[in-house]
Amino acid sequence: MSAGAVPRPGLVPDTLLPVLRTGPVPEDMEVVPGAGRPFSRLLLLAELSWVVAAMSVAALFLHPGVWLGLLVGCGVLLALYLPGRDAVRPGLPTPGRVVRELALPLAATAVAASTGWIAQAALDAALGMVLAAGSVTLLAAAARRAWTTGVRTVVIGPAAEVAETFARWDRDRRVSLVGSLVVEGEQPGDRPGDAFHAEDPRALILGFRPDMVMVVPGPGVDAMCIRRIGWALEGTGAGLAVCSGLEGIAAHRIQHTRMAGMSVMQVRTSRPSWLARGAKAAGDRVLALLLLAALSPLLLVLLGLVRATSPGPGLFAQVRVGRHGAPFTMYKLRTMRADAEEVKDRLRAVDEGNGLLFKKRDDPRVTPLGRLLRKYSLDELPQLINVLRGEMSLVGPRPALPEEVARYTPLERRRLAVRPGMTGAWQVSGRSTLGREESMRLDLDYTDNYRVVDDLLIAVRTVDAVARPQGAW
Repeated sequence: MSAGAVPRPGLVPDTLLPVLRTGPVPEDMEVVPGAGRPFSRLLLLAELSWVVAAMSVAALFLHPGVWLGLLVGCGVLLALYLPGRDAVRPGLPTPGRVVRELALPLAATAVAASTGWIAQAALDAALGMVLAAGSVTLLAAAARRAWTTGVRTVVIGPAAEVAETFARWDRDRRVSLVGSLVVEGEQPGDRPGDAFHAEDPRALILGFRPDMVMVVPGPGVDAMCIRRIGWALEGTGAGLAVCSGLEGIAAHRIQHTRMAGMSVMQVRTSRPSWLARGAKAAGDRVLALLLLAALSPLLLVLLGLVRATSPGPGLFAQVRVGRHGAPFTMYKLRTMRADAEEVKDRLRAVDEGNGLLFKKRDDPRVTPLGRLLRKYSLDELPQLINVLRGEMSLVGPRPALPEEVARYTPLERRRLAVRPGMTGAWQVSGRSTLGREESMRLDLDYTDNYRVVDDLLIAVRTVDAVARPQGAW
């Protein structure tokens, strides 16, 4: 970037998004001040009011004492909201951070009780206040995941990188793109940070009234440039973030540290710990056994109905590919005619699947009862036998057919590093309506970023997907 060059402002209405996708932001793009961010701030004020009300109700019933109640209340509010005032959206903590930061007031009251500063009854009251506040904050954090208002975001970086970011985020309801500043390429003789040296970008950035300023690294965007943006945002309430470019790597695997005086991002191994693997394997078998015992009467009834409504066996057995490419026999309730495999060859020309497997909305091979079983995923219940035998997991990538695996790229074969599952990320995100790339991306992200909590979240979403089936055919 030439000395004295400044970022160019850009407007981001829907009509100009195609321009941003195909090239640099035009020089004459008009800067239009944002309409503000009242909704996110109103949500924050409402949440704080609910947290205070919850602690007040708890104090009313538990009687911690006036001074202890005030100390605990202030401590909880500071612990939950002060550290997150400029993270992603001011003061709105995520569920994981709520749990971590509640440890501080909990530990403080426990230490006070152990030293005799407060009585045991007062400790119980203080813990009740902390848990009441934490419960409200967790509910609010979960609600934001379902009903997000979009983080008002300004993107700063080289033209090509800004255009790519807009193309990627323009339909994401979690992000509201309100503006961009394009940084020109660095020229010989430039000093670090020249992009923001000649003119303070504060007015340019704040004209969009952002919640977040996202910097996309590239030519002309160096460490000093990012520092100057941070200086410009001081005291504004807007957060600053830098796009890492680490695709497919979840945040819990990234640790920021310093090495030989340099800031670095350390990426933890994608392989879960032996404890997580052991807990998953044991939990799968125990839950599969309990579910089989509880659902065995239903399974017997469904098996009888399948055999009574169409000729053929009640169970359908098929070879699938499991962990590390090992084949196994997977069981399902039969939902098609007995000659379905022979008929499939004549239907190849009308395939409506995503390229991973054959799919057709009005498949003539599916029986009337089979359509009902598929809609509510009841045909998958016999796979509990595969889970009990250790061939599958309750949660994991979809078990693939051998002919699918034969067409896998080296990257796609990575999904075979874990056991396939009865349900998984793609099943609860659109099922048959997802394209090949999206389905594969979800399975690869699960494989490389496994956490036990992710299994729990997918299990909860599976209940909703079964109760309100969409994309199942």
